[in-house]
Amino acid sequence: MRKILPFLLLFTLSTAFSQSFKVIGYLPYYRFSWLNDIEFQRLTHVNIAFANPDAGGNLSVESTNIATAVTKAHQNGCKVFISLAGGYLTPEHETNWNNLCLPANRPAFIQKIVQYVQANNFDGVDIDLEWQYVESWYSPFILELKAALAPLNIPLTAALPGNYRYPQITASALAAFDWVNMMVYDLRGPWDASNPGQHSPYDWAEDCIDYWQNQGVSSQNLMLGVPFYGYDFGVNPVEAFNYRGIVNLDPANAYLDNVDQKWWNGLPTIKAKTQLALDNVAGIMIWEIGQDAFGTNIQYSLLRAIDEVVDAASVGISETNPMALQVFPNPVRDRLSIQL
Repeated sequence: MRKILPFLLLFTLSTAFSQSFKVIGYLPYYRFSWLNDIEFQRLTHVNIAFANPDAGGNLSVESTNIATAVTKAHQNGCKVFISLAGGYLTPEHETNWNNLCLPANRPAFIQKIVQYVQANNFDGVDIDLEWQYVESWYSPFILELKAALAPLNIPLTAALPGNYRYPQITASALAAFDWVNMMVYDLRGPWDASNPGQHSPYDWAEDCIDYWQNQGVSSQNLMLGVPFYGYDFGVNPVEAFNYRGIVNLDPANAYLDNVDQKWWNGLPTIKAKTQLALDNVAGIMIWEIGQDAFGTNIQYSLLRAIDEVVDAASVGISETNPMALQVFPNPVRDRLSIQL
C-alpha cells in the first residue's frame, strides 16, 4: 500500500493544481462581437469591463449584450466578474465616483453594486480605479464593499499597477482583496514617445512579482498581467495595436517581440511569462482577450499558448518508465504496471 500512496498523492496534487491556477481574461464590452471566436474553455475567469455608475449609483455597461457574454462564459466553465471603473473615466463618471464614495453615500452605492452583481449573475467584483481616480475614499470604500460581499461569498479583486502601490491603499484595504491583478504592461507608451521600447519586458514581470510580494501580498493572491497588444513608436502620435493585427500582417510576427519601431509580446515571451507565473504566483491575467489571434490565424493564439504551458505543468508527473505498484486486493496478480 505504501507504494500506491506516492502515486495517488502526485495525482491528487496535480488535480488540485489544475483547478487552482487561474487564467483571467478581461473582456471589454466593445469586444462582444468576438464572443463566438474567443475560446472561453481555456480561461478560468472572465472580467467584463467596465461598469460605471450614474449619479444615483446605478451601474451599467455600454452594451446590451451583457447577458449573452455572461452566459457564454458560464457555459464554458468560467467564473464571471464585473470590473468597475477602468483606466479612463469620463468627467461625468469621475464626478459620480467621487460623490457616491463620500461616507454618507457609500452604503447605498455599495448596496446597488451588490444588487447589480446578483441581478446579472456575476460571480465576483473587480475594482479598476487607476492613478488620478484613486482618492482618499478608496480604502474605506474597499473595506465597506468587502464587508457587504463577504457574507455572500462574492470575491473582491483589484487591478493595480505593476510596481506601484497608490499611497491611498492602506494595508487593511490591500488585504481585503481576494487577489490582485498586476498590470505588468504600459511601462512605455504614447505618454513616453521619446523613449521607444518594449512596454512589457520579461525582467520587469520578475520585478513586479517581487514588488508586490514585498508589499505583503501572498504569492497565492497575485496574478501576473500580460498584454495582448503592443505599441508602434514609429508613428506620431504613438499608436496601440492588437496582437491579432500584427499577426495578420505577417504570421512570423507571432514568434517575435519587435519589428522596426513596434513592440509587443509574442508566443515565446507569453509562454515564458506563463511559466514565470506558474513558478511564482497563482495565475495569469490578460488585457485583453478580444485582441488575440482568431480565425485562420488561431494557431498563433496567445491564449492557446498560455493554456499549453498550464496544461503541461498541471500533469505534474514526468515519469516515463513503467512503475511497479502493490495493489490490494488483487486476486489475480499482486502487481500492476502503469505507463505514465
